Amino acid sequence: MLEHKVIYTSDMHGNKKQFGTFLEYAMQVKPQTLIIGGELAPKDVNINLRDVRYIEAQRKFLGDELPKLIDDFKHGSPDTNVFLMLGNDDCAVNLGVLAEHPDLYREIHGKRFRVDDAHEIVGYSFVPITPFGIKDFEKFDLSRVPDAVRKEYEQRKKSGYRFDGIRSVNSPSLGWQTYSFSQSQESNDSIQRDLESETFTARPGNTIYILHTPPNNTALDIIQDGEHVGSFAVREFIEKYQPKLTLHGHIHETVDMSGKFMEQIGSSTMMSSGNHNYDSKVAVVEFDLYNPASAQRKKLPCGKVGKMINRLLGK
Repeated sequence: MLEHKVIYTSDMHGNKKQFGTFLEYAMQVKPQTLIIGGELAPKDVNINLRDVRYIEAQRKFLGDELPKLIDDFKHGSPDTNVFLMLGNDDCAVNLGVLAEHPDLYREIHGKRFRVDDAHEIVGYSFVPITPFGIKDFEKFDLSRVPDAVRKEYEQRKKSGYRFDGIRSVNSPSLGWQTYSFSQSQESNDSIQRDLESETFTARPGNTIYILHTPPNNTALDIIQDGEHVGSFAVREFIEKYQPKLTLHGHIHETVDMSGKFMEQIGSSTMMSSGNHNYDSKVAVVEFDLYNPASAQRKKLPCGKVGKMINRLLGK
């Protein structure tokens, strides 16, 4: 029987202890594939969002520190394929920096790569417009709104969308520019439109989709107050194309809220890491690509004491 071990997490936001623990664990189990599904770089709450130092700190992490971490891991597990992408709190202007190390990993946003003889992988960093300030990886969710969700979608836009914010730029120099979504964009530029491209619709039954935003109204999109905030477009895509597997992040607390990290829509299996970058543990999902329903979610302690106790317990 074929076997292909995958380990997945997301939303570490530059937390070096979480990165270290995740990669240390990966070095022990030596999966064929390792995936980090967005929110790679630091989110420094002590730096004003409009300060260029926010972008520079992320650039330093993505350009210097992350490659060193992955390089150390690859020395211990050279046959593991590493796939990763940015998330909605990562600055898009740094994508070029992230793309400088194809020898270490594949950056997968909007791209399709082969995983093994039977499977491919594709990534997507965008999320529906949020109440937060950085708009680099945000879009309208739907261009064509189905009648069945119209009321819920319109309410979501009224209560959850912040249309004004900032985007990172590198012209004429590194920094921020004010950005505002216009209603005219909604019909032409949306998550729904993007997911209709052949990059995403090709061979869904043999593809792993790393979609940073989870599908709406599932166990994977519940925020602290119990509301669902996932993507209508992603759910529509899953219902229509029935991909083999989708992996998500974005909503840190969703697994704590729902008690579930995995759900089905038809024949599609969906999972979320439910990782929180301020936690003293890193949440990891581990599964066999040929049997994703057998997946397990583990929370690995990042401190020395927690690691020692886990080793004594044989975990």
